[in-house]
Amino acid sequence: MSEPSTLSRQLPPILIRRATPADGPVVQCFVFATLRSFGIEPDPTGLDADIVAFGTAEDDSTLEWVADLAGTPVGSIVITAMNTAEGKLSKFFVDASRRGYGIGRKLLAHAVAEAQARGYRRLHLETRTIYREAVHLYEATGWARGPALPPGYGPDRTYTLDLSGKDHQPEQQGG
Repeated sequence: MSEPSTLSRQLPPILIRRATPADGPVVQCFVFATLRSFGIEPDPTGLDADIVAFGTAEDDSTLEWVADLAGTPVGSIVITAMNTAEGKLSKFFVDASRRGYGIGRKLLAHAVAEAQARGYRRLHLETRTIYREAVHLYEATGWARGPALPPGYGPDRTYTLDLSGKDHQPEQQGG
C-alpha cells in the first residue's frame, strides 16, 4: 500500500486570532484532556488557573490567541509580559485530534512575531520533558534550553528565545 498523500493530511485554512471569552470552555476542554492524557491532573486553582480564565484578558499585558478551524478553537497560546522587554509563553496546546497538521508551528510562529512586533527582546517558557513534540518544536525553532526546574513543581524544563538579533526570523513553515 502506498502512503497517504500530503493532500489527505491538509485541513481547511487555520485562522490565528485573539481569544474571546467564548473560546475559554473549548480551550479548557482540550487543554485539560491533553494534561490528563499525559497522566497530569489539571490544577484549575494553581498552574492552570489561566486556562480557566482563558479569553478574558483585558489589557495587552496578556496576549491570548487561538488557532481557529472553521469557527472552533483547536489550539491555544499565551504571552504574558514579564517586563517591557521580556514575555513568558504559556498554555501552548493543540487539540489531540488536530495534531500533525502544522497548527502548533503556525501558532508558535504567530506568537513570536507578535512578541517581536511589541518590542520584546526575549521570550521564556516552562514545559515538561514528556511533551516531546513541543520540546522538539522549541528546539527546532531556535529556543535555547535553560536550567531545569525543581522536582515536584510540574514543568521540569525552561527555554528562552532571544528576539533581539537582527537575523532572528520566526519560522513560518507549516500551516
